[in-house]
Amino acid sequence: MVIQIGENPWILIGLTFFEVLFVIIPALISSKLENKTFKDIIKEMGFQKNKDIFLKVISGLSFGIVFFFFGNYIILFFRDLIVRNIFGNEFVEAGEAGGISTSPIQPNNIQLMILIILQVIIIGPCEESFFRGFLIQKMKTKLKLAYSIIISSIFFTLYHVPPFLVPLTTIITFFGYFFTFSIILSLIFVYFDFSLIPCSIAHSVFNILILLI
Repeated sequence: MVIQIGENPWILIGLTFFEVLFVIIPALISSKLENKTFKDIIKEMGFQKNKDIFLKVISGLSFGIVFFFFGNYIILFFRDLIVRNIFGNEFVEAGEAGGISTSPIQPNNIQLMILIILQVIIIGPCEESFFRGFLIQKMKTKLKLAYSIIISSIFFTLYHVPPFLVPLTTIITFFGYFFTFSIILSLIFVYFDFSLIPCSIAHSVFNILILLI
C-alpha cells in the first residue's frame, strides 16, 4: 500500500521544515570535527555570493522544466524496459504499491501556495546543500569526483526510497529514476563551479511542476 504523506497537506507542510536539518546537522558536526565556524561550513556548502546569477537562474529553470517533461521517459526506461523485463510484472506492481507519495491530496489554494514557496526556499536548497554542497564537496577531497557524485547519488536515491520505510521491490523499481535525477543535478552543480543556485532551482522547479500538473 502506498504511503500517502500528502493525505493531509498541513502535515506535509509541517514535515517539509524538517529538511532544514539537512543543512544544520552536517554543518554543526563538520564545524566541530574540522574546528571551523558554523558560518564557514555553511558557506562551503554553497550558501555564498555567486557570479553570473542570472545565467544560473535561467539554467536552473530550463533544466527543471526539461527534466520534468523527460522524467516519465526515464521512469519508463528503468521500470518497464529493465526492472519489468528482469523481475516481471508482479515485482513492479509490488514496487509501485510500496512507494511513498508526497503529492498533496486536494490542497486548497493557500496550502498549494505554501507548498510551492517551501519548494523554493527549503526543499530545493536544503536537499541540494547536503547531497551536492556537502557530500560531493567533502568526498571529492579524498575520492575522485566521479566517485563522489555516484556515492552522493546513491544516498539521494535511498533518501527518496528509504529502505526502512519501503520494500526492496520499491527501491529496485525506482532506483534508476532517482539515481539518474541525482546524477543530472550533480553534473549541473559541478558544471556551474559547485554553485547551488542552478541545481537547487532545477530541483525546485521540477517538484513544483509535479505539484501543479
